[in-house]
Amino acid sequence: MVYIINDIILIFISIIMVTSKPCDILENMSCECHSSLNNQTDQLTCTNHHTPLNGSIQLTNYTLNNPRTFDSFHFTFHARDFNISAMFINQISYLFPRSYSSSNHGRRQMTIKIILTFQDYLQLHFEDYSFYQLFGEKSDFTTSLSLELTSSGHITFSPMAFSQLIVDQMSLHSSSLEPYSFEEIFNNTNIGSLAVEGCTPRVNNTLRNYFNGKIRSGKFTKMVEIVSSEEFPNYPVNSMSIEAHEPRKMNASTFISYHNLHGVHLVRPKFFFDNRSFDGFQYLPNLETIELDAETIKDNTFKHAARTRFFTLGQNIRYLSEHSFDHLDYLTRFDLSKVILDQLYPSAKCILARYLQKQQKSNPSMIILPPQAEFCDCVYDFILNLIKKKPEQSYVELCDNTQQERCQLNECDVVKSFRFPSKEQKTNQEIIPSIDESIHDNPIPFYSNPERSPSYIPRHPPVYPNSNNHIESSDSSFAETQGSHASSFKANKPIDPNEIATVDDDINSESAIHKSQVLTDIPDEHQQLTIKNKRLKSIALSLLAITVISVILVGTLIWFFNYRTPNTSNKTGFHRVPPTSSNV
Repeated sequence: MVYIINDIILIFISIIMVTSKPCDILENMSCECHSSLNNQTDQLTCTNHHTPLNGSIQLTNYTLNNPRTFDSFHFTFHARDFNISAMFINQISYLFPRSYSSSNHGRRQMTIKIILTFQDYLQLHFEDYSFYQLFGEKSDFTTSLSLELTSSGHITFSPMAFSQLIVDQMSLHSSSLEPYSFEEIFNNTNIGSLAVEGCTPRVNNTLRNYFNGKIRSGKFTKMVEIVSSEEFPNYPVNSMSIEAHEPRKMNASTFISYHNLHGVHLVRPKFFFDNRSFDGFQYLPNLETIELDAETIKDNTFKHAARTRFFTLGQNIRYLSEHSFDHLDYLTRFDLSKVILDQLYPSAKCILARYLQKQQKSNPSMIILPPQAEFCDCVYDFILNLIKKKPEQSYVELCDNTQQERCQLNECDVVKSFRFPSKEQKTNQEIIPSIDESIHDNPIPFYSNPERSPSYIPRHPPVYPNSNNHIESSDSSFAETQGSHASSFKANKPIDPNEIATVDDDINSESAIHKSQVLTDIPDEHQQLTIKNKRLKSIALSLLAITVISVILVGTLIWFFNYRTPNTSNKTGFHRVPPTSSNV
């Protein structure tokens, strides 16, 4: 309910802070100009339906005589047969901000962002020099270009379609780029960060010898059955990362020659991870970033990925084994912001708490982003106290009074033995932002500045080119790993394979009395939670009603002042009779 209120407040603020109105900026395109009240952002959104553009985008005479600037552009095209000519949108450079204003000093560098969306096309052709020096050779702003090719039509490229394109960030979304290779499309470009989504272009080893593109980093995202070099070829970029969605198998040994591979992101994989899943990554000295959104992580999964420095655990995690995080001894950043503790089994939460406690002692400089908690959770309290932070005020009001009683009876040993600080000691702790805000962290670049890196950066273990003799025999075969998960998810009440056993088998009378007292406290906690939810629900409904009324009021005012036609009829009700010949 708290998240619903936050969303409603954000919508209400966006309605107040952003104004939009139709504007005449480009020829043959219907446009809207969006501006914030503080004039920090100005966006131009235009749509072309089926009217020809005569080769390129042109500014209207009114715009040439009354220039204005924007820092964000989004153009949508619906033509069935579209030809992108040379210097297709270069004329909009007249709308770019010219220089920093005095109010912008001290803020981060501004970004000029252009999004081109092509829909409903049957044929789309890029001519030579389609984006020739769109942003110029040197720009005082961070530049971004996005191409969204959302139709299933045919796409063709001239030999120098993207030639002389200089941009800091570029993204290309398409379901297919066949029959063109990566070397053909991105030759003679200068791109800082490239992201290709929906497909992975093939490579041409012959053209690679003549490839003159300069691409600092590239991320390639697609849905695959098997994570292998066949689905993700080795592209000529300095730093490469792959993101595979819903794979069913993984063949890490095919990436042995990928010395430029820096990141691997696996989203909702359909198999378990064990000590053979990453076999082959031990030969990649530059692989430092792994994001794993799996349900089950077994023992020694990272035995062959010990050089990992930045690790992110996804929101689908459910099961952890006692030694799941073994060999992750070189982490500088452990991101748990996507993990929901309530969805983990009790043993998995305890394993996570023990690992974090161990890392805080052996590697105190490691950055830990805490997980989420929807209800009162002692492991969540333990993690926040471990990293000297405190939750939101709403969580404190709901759970702080029962913390001692709940956590003293927790089945996790490290939580039960931990002495939580008093209320006076908690005042110096840092407040954890909301769940949505905690996810928006600055991404870790593949080429990090040594001056900005954490104070503790352990030395990587040595690389053994011929280390077959050093590989230990695995406990289970790779085939068993791929198929062993099917049965465990079919049960209505799955059994935790790592359930924590109680210390004492016999229950004495004293513990029975203690448990009876806990049972009496549980209804009180549920009653407080029910009252809290009712109160939040009423607040949410009130804010929603205010938002709807505000939208109706703003729309009525806009219609009244801009679109209401004047009434030219005579107020007295008499009408002028035209003269006729009979009146003469």
